[in-house]
Amino acid sequence: MIRSKAIRRLLAASLLMFLQVTDAPAQMARPEPFDTSVSEAWRAPLTRFLSGLNVSNAVATVEASRAVVFQNPAGGPERMIIRVRHKEACTVDEDECLTVIAHIENNELVSDAMFYAGDKISYGDFKPRVPGVQSLPIFFYGRQQVVAVIVTAKGLVVSSHSAEAPK
Repeated sequence: MIRSKAIRRLLAASLLMFLQVTDAPAQMARPEPFDTSVSEAWRAPLTRFLSGLNVSNAVATVEASRAVVFQNPAGGPERMIIRVRHKEACTVDEDECLTVIAHIENNELVSDAMFYAGDKISYGDFKPRVPGVQSLPIFFYGRQQVVAVIVTAKGLVVSSHSAEAPK
């Protein structure tokens, strides 16, 4: 005869088999514009960096540019994401501007990646299937495209796709 404790275990195991959790879609925060001024510690290195790119009036460009701290759980030097706001660094409608992910080394700004992207940003809540992945993705949204950045063991992976929904 089966004891009541054994019956409860069998029922619990049966319920667990039928009530298995399935994958849920990712829930991402609403994209927000990053509109913080470039911090004082980054201004002089960014000015020299932009001058090296032959951006006219680099000082005024630094004033107009926006930045946010690059959240990197993998560690390493502090990095910033800088949206360079200048007529030579943005599309005519300013939907996309030169975006630089950088760190400071020996008081100079060192670019880790540069790409054109929109001014809205959000952070993913899942690690994608990318070899050596070390971070959640960061998404940059413009009217025409979405750019994703992922930290891997060997550097940053930058990819983009159309902002339009697939048909």
